[in-house]
Amino acid sequence: MQPMKHPQGIAIVVALTVILLLSVISGLIFTRTMNDLRTSRDNTALAQAINLARGGAVAASALLSNEVRASLESIARSANPSAGGISTSDVWYYGGNSTQPIPATVATRLAILAANLQTSVNSTICSRNFAPDGSGATVQVRIFFTTAAACGQAFPSAAQLPSGYVVDNDNNPNTPLTRQVQGYALPYVMVVTASPGTPYQRNVLVQGEYRFLLTNGSFARYALFTNQHRTRSNTAVWFTGSTLFDGPVHTNERFRFSFNPWFGGYVTSAGCSDAGASSCNGTISPGAHFGSGNNTTFLSPSQMANPNAPTWTSGGITHAPVFEGNPKVNWQEPFIPMPVNAQNQRDAATVGGLLLNFNVARLTLYAGDATGARPTCNSSGVCSPATSTHQYIEVCRTAACTGSDRILYRYAADGILYRHNGSWPGVVERASFNGMIFAEGSISNLTGPARTDSTDPDTAPPALAHFAQLTVANAGSGRNIQIQGDLKYQNPACSGNPSRSGNTVTRATCNNLTADNILGVYSQDGDILLGDGTNNSLQDLTVHGVLMTSRGEVAVQNFSTIAPRGSIRLQGGIIQYTYGAFGQFNSSTGTMTQGYARQFTYDPRMQDRAPPFFPTTGVVQVSVATPLSFGQREQVY
Repeated sequence: MQPMKHPQGIAIVVALTVILLLSVISGLIFTRTMNDLRTSRDNTALAQAINLARGGAVAASALLSNEVRASLESIARSANPSAGGISTSDVWYYGGNSTQPIPATVATRLAILAANLQTSVNSTICSRNFAPDGSGATVQVRIFFTTAAACGQAFPSAAQLPSGYVVDNDNNPNTPLTRQVQGYALPYVMVVTASPGTPYQRNVLVQGEYRFLLTNGSFARYALFTNQHRTRSNTAVWFTGSTLFDGPVHTNERFRFSFNPWFGGYVTSAGCSDAGASSCNGTISPGAHFGSGNNTTFLSPSQMANPNAPTWTSGGITHAPVFEGNPKVNWQEPFIPMPVNAQNQRDAATVGGLLLNFNVARLTLYAGDATGARPTCNSSGVCSPATSTHQYIEVCRTAACTGSDRILYRYAADGILYRHNGSWPGVVERASFNGMIFAEGSISNLTGPARTDSTDPDTAPPALAHFAQLTVANAGSGRNIQIQGDLKYQNPACSGNPSRSGNTVTRATCNNLTADNILGVYSQDGDILLGDGTNNSLQDLTVHGVLMTSRGEVAVQNFSTIAPRGSIRLQGGIIQYTYGAFGQFNSSTGTMTQGYARQFTYDPRMQDRAPPFFPTTGVVQVSVATPLSFGQREQVY
């Protein structure tokens, strides 16, 4: 055998072959890796897109509960059925007879409502990007209440849109005053298109129902309501940097803002220059006044750079009210007339409550046990026992309150009202007490039980037992209701008060919204006066409840002459014809010089609840609007 020739050449060939094979393998690995990277990138982008779409659906649902709810309420209030509105004279808001809704009529009327709501929703969402700020992504939402095009896009062919219908009701045609809730449903289809800033895009389709509750709105819903936003002596009222209202605020006239007052609820004004009891006597000019001292101006909504956050600067001072409600503010709210009489309350007291056809010297409300013993409360406000079995109502014809001039009632959670006849349980006064107490004359002293320490309101026992729901009312020119003592809930909804530190406002803690005790105080023609008008008025008078007068004002008696007495600690709301004064302050130092300061906490339960037979606005309120999703799926177009 001959030896192999040119072994070096063979080695080179083998080496080149190996290199070629390695190159091919490397190329395949590289290609595979790049494909994997592209696939991973694609999957990541697709996952981002679908998550953005789902997040957009959540954000749009929140919008339905808030901004769209305001639009829905505005349409319903129009009282024009051809435009989707309702008539409050109808027993059934969206069609029916005296006993029941008529499904076909309801569907027809709700279809009209849906068409008008669609226009409003399109203007709200079509140009909005629901993606997180700074993400570079795009999330667009279309909501279809009708099968017509929305945001320039056709109704999805794979979806269905049933007719609207009645969901539930709490309606008594024989006594419309007691009508509280009618629930309706508008089916909708939501399409969310999302892209994370890449060519990748995903669509999510949501099928659901927009359920809303309509009520004949109660005045109790307001933290503050004024018919005329000025004092009885025609002095203008300005909201300043010390103003904190954590609840709905309305005037039939126009507000005045200095510096940076804070509002945590929906703020509305009708824009009337001179409000009468039932309608605007002057001109309607929506907007608000801004400034301080002699340097003020009036701005209409069109003159505001941002009507939801208006500002006006002059002399180096910026006046900018802070609106944190959702919705924030409406400068053109419909005029809301005040009640013309208290006949509904009088009738309710006659039928199932207490009708007191005399002037009342003192009306004392207190929680107690079966023997009448009241809880004791320490300086921290902790009471023992925490709950009471009975609600007591003591009526005094005279200040002495003895003999036949004293009438004592009580009831438990079963609603049976007993009158004391020397011993308990006494005699049955009402088999089913409705909570209405009406006096034909004045009530000189409405109060709860006395404090253990006269200087400490925390030691006052509760006026209302945890289950009690009462409205105290009267009528007649010059017939006032005077609150001289603390009126406290046994189970309050909130603790604390809104407070401000710089530009940060801390809201009150209101985490007990299932509490049942509610108090309303209503004077048709007189004033509701706080304190006894002397320097002996209680320090830091505490009142839990909603106070309303249709022709008068809620004010501190002799506010300009009594010594400083701390604050009126109100948990509830105030509704009044003119703006009542509470005290006077040194304009340079801010130090209180006479009367009481205001320390208000809004009771959020009043958004959809009210004291018994409390006056209603005659204006429809959407108390709750909730989108219900029956499922979502990815949609391909």
